[in-house]
Amino acid sequence: MNIPPVILNAGRKHTATLVFLHGLGDTGMGWAGALNTIKPDYLKVICPTAPMIPVSINGGMAMPAWYDIMSLDENDKLREDSAGVQESVNYLVNVVNGELRHNIHPDRVIIGGFSQGGAVSLRTALTSEIKFGGCIGLSCYLPGDIEDISVPEKSIETPILQAHGDSDEVVSYARGTKTSDILQKYFSNHKFITYKGMGHEGTLEELQDVKKFIETCCPE
Repeated sequence: MNIPPVILNAGRKHTATLVFLHGLGDTGMGWAGALNTIKPDYLKVICPTAPMIPVSINGGMAMPAWYDIMSLDENDKLREDSAGVQESVNYLVNVVNGELRHNIHPDRVIIGGFSQGGAVSLRTALTSEIKFGGCIGLSCYLPGDIEDISVPEKSIETPILQAHGDSDEVVSYARGTKTSDILQKYFSNHKFITYKGMGHEGTLEELQDVKKFIETCCPE
């Protein structure tokens, strides 16, 4: 049974939304508290929880995951389950389109996530024809092989904030910078921030950068 998303409602008139996806094994509660400390009062935040699925790298044990990960080898092109990635991309797009019921159009919706959730968000921004308000990728990577991904021929206008710690022990900093190099070829507005000494985690400094990005991309 799917767990309902955590929703942090706007404190006054709702004019923008952030949809933020957690990392492997976490839930929507994992980032809701931190995001609640930085969100502008006109912003609604939606933190969904991924479905419980068997994860190969964890011996097939079921846990919240946006897709299966078959290998920890970052050079393995079949490391991530591509069908599962696409299913989560479709889910994220549906959540964004659902905000139309509240008169919030996609260009006022920021998508984002941490680790696996950030990977889904980057893939969504890269492959969707929708111009989102922005995209936040924290300690993450672009899943799959870029040669196998269908991307628009023209420059993509969705602003991207990608951030990574140079001491990340789960998703290597090298994979983060490689992802940045790829994204810069396709996005007209892409920013990559390095945090010295940060591992696979979030920090107060990073949260402040996320806050600035939100207020820049979707101002009041």
